[in-house]
Amino acid sequence: MFRSVFFKTLYEKRAQTLFWSFGVIAMSVLMMSFYHSFQGGGFDEALKSLPKSFQGLVGDSASLKTVPGYVSQQVFALRIPLLTLIMGIMLFTGLLAGDEGNGTLQTLLAQPISRSRVFIEKFLAGLVISLVICGATIIGVEIGLLMVHEHMSLLRLVQAVTGVWLLTVLFGTIGFTLGAVTGKRGLAGGVTGVVAFSTYLLTSFVPNVSGLASVEKFVSPFHYYNKPSISVYGLNGENVLIMLGVIAVFLVISIIIFRKRDIYQQ
Repeated sequence: MFRSVFFKTLYEKRAQTLFWSFGVIAMSVLMMSFYHSFQGGGFDEALKSLPKSFQGLVGDSASLKTVPGYVSQQVFALRIPLLTLIMGIMLFTGLLAGDEGNGTLQTLLAQPISRSRVFIEKFLAGLVISLVICGATIIGVEIGLLMVHEHMSLLRLVQAVTGVWLLTVLFGTIGFTLGAVTGKRGLAGGVTGVVAFSTYLLTSFVPNVSGLASVEKFVSPFHYYNKPSISVYGLNGENVLIMLGVIAVFLVISIIIFRKRDIYQQ
């Protein structure tokens, strides 16, 4: 039906794309619906009564009273990245390792098509699918803004979505690389999930444990995401370049190994 691996992959993942897109929209709308709950004085008093360690989880009260600050802390700080990272790891580890595990990759490579082309087109399909899903956040936030009768810069919103997409692709690329190198989706997904969870915890501990700052800057992708707040200040060019560089390194490693290793036979 499809002569292109790229379009065939998009077609095969259409249901997954719709499912996750609706989930992202629903989460965005839900979080935006609580905006006015954070504007009253009662919230400030309730926040002050919490231990300082818990106050950090809620966010800065002054920033939460502005739409860009609220969107940054309540939408892009954790909720949306949590969904898109889970999606990204599942998606990218399935593109090569998933197909290898169910035997379809072997059938594909038996055709007159190079491994490099399969690798590249599969990855490009993953980029497009993840972009569509992350981009659904714009729809959700805009619907939420209409519900609460507020507005924010569309440019800043697009930039914030770009940031979460880069983070999702970075971890997705780690899973994609492990899948291409090992051919085992479970292993690739498990290791990538542990890396994502561990580096997130590391970044979250830095404000209270200053000794971790130098290590965290070197090993955690979260250090380069949403700092400073993208929905308030826009994308940081240096952070974007670093994340793109990490993605490129993993891709080079994975395509070199994938082109030469034996493919698992069912």
